[in-house]
Amino acid sequence: MLSRVLGLARDMVFAHAIPGAPLGAFLFAFSLPNMLRDMLGEGAVNAALVPVFASTRETASKEEYRRAVASVMSLMLLIFAVVTVIGVLLFPFTPTVLAALRPITGRTLPQSDAELSELVRLMQWTFPYLFFIGAAVFAMAPLFVAKRYATPSWTPMLLNIAFILCTLMFRNRFENPAWALVVGVWLGGLAQMTVLWWDMFRHVGVVLPNFRLRHTAVPQTLWLLLPVIMGQAAGEVNKVVDRFFALSLGEDKVLALYISNRLVQLPLAIFGVAVAVSILPALSNAHTRGDSTQQRTVLVHGLRQSFFLTLPAMTALIVLRVPVIQLLFQRGAFDATATHQAAGALLYAAMGLVSFAWVKVLVQGFYAQHNTRTPVIIATCSMVLNIVLNIALVRPMGYQGLALSTSLSFTVNFLALYVVLNKQMGGLHDSGFVRGLLIMILGAGTLGVSASGSLHLLTNWIGTATFWTLLATLTGASLAGGFAYAAVCTVFALPELRSLWRRIMP
Repeated sequence: MLSRVLGLARDMVFAHAIPGAPLGAFLFAFSLPNMLRDMLGEGAVNAALVPVFASTRETASKEEYRRAVASVMSLMLLIFAVVTVIGVLLFPFTPTVLAALRPITGRTLPQSDAELSELVRLMQWTFPYLFFIGAAVFAMAPLFVAKRYATPSWTPMLLNIAFILCTLMFRNRFENPAWALVVGVWLGGLAQMTVLWWDMFRHVGVVLPNFRLRHTAVPQTLWLLLPVIMGQAAGEVNKVVDRFFALSLGEDKVLALYISNRLVQLPLAIFGVAVAVSILPALSNAHTRGDSTQQRTVLVHGLRQSFFLTLPAMTALIVLRVPVIQLLFQRGAFDATATHQAAGALLYAAMGLVSFAWVKVLVQGFYAQHNTRTPVIIATCSMVLNIVLNIALVRPMGYQGLALSTSLSFTVNFLALYVVLNKQMGGLHDSGFVRGLLIMILGAGTLGVSASGSLHLLTNWIGTATFWTLLATLTGASLAGGFAYAAVCTVFALPELRSLWRRIMP
């Protein structure tokens, strides 16, 4: 949670200090190594490296365990190095891709040769972050096996700290202030790698690459790693495709989509992912026992819980999107025009919040059955649909069509997952489930009306001219909407509200 709050602070500093065009160019450049980092990040470590290392540590000597770690380390470092070099060599073709998208997006004023050259340089200098963060993520696996969770939990903050410091210290030292962020990428990536490797050496011993790729741990790791990468690939490719479309419309559109995505990801991470992670052990245990009834009960509970938490967040983001963006970002280089653009993207991005959360919940049902194939196939089809929708919507709706495409494709992803699981488990809904959802929808509608009305009244009474009046107005509107949602859920005795209240007030 602290890391996400610091990430939001980082984005606020970015928006304040760096003008929209250079910031958008950097965000596009940084999205590429970040995409691969997400594909090969902590999820891959938990799914592939940790089981192999844990098994080896239990069955082999300490020396053999270190050889296994060194062999897998060699494999991962080679993968990261090769992908980094390929990326740097391919980036000069980016202008060609953007030129190919121009007839689709309809942009009449393409980037100049100087702007494209600067973009390519930003991409080439930012991409080595993949190697640093890949090496850092690898070190997490031996630490997890050694039950050392503290260091991996706080090291992501180092990148945000480096970003903030470099932005404040170096933005005026470059003609293009985006290069201050490139310095932050290198310092943050090196800091994460150094801290994690130092902690790994302390608790595992000094382990260096031995390039013995025939060690039995190497094929075991690859066998587990490939399905995880395939499962993550569709969603990450979607993000990159969206960024290319947005960049073809202008760097400021990249920034608008980035801000909207960050605001949607915050409640998704707090509520949607938390619910999804919490139900996986119960689903796995029920599958092991062959108890399909319990699996169905747990999944329905997860769907209700995530809907109860993310629906009001989605409604609030839609109704209060302008003052939220004004409060968090509108200062310095981020002006009213940038707020208007980000709010336009957030309107459509927020529409998919419930679908994003429900996809997270439903894939746990497949993972508990050790079925990674079906979610991968559905996610891949969703990725193709997203690209088709981008092409169809980008001309009539511009960058907002890109946000809507993502929401629609994830909704189709959810529906496909639901249909398959619903058929497998003999029904994932009943009258109680439908009644609960209708109550939550009524509550969310009441929230929207209450928050919107309160915002209008408080804006006329208190105003939004200063940070503090804007904060007071937004807080009042949010509280009014929250109380309205809670009131409806209380009147209809919604069990999710009682459960939440018991957790808050045990």
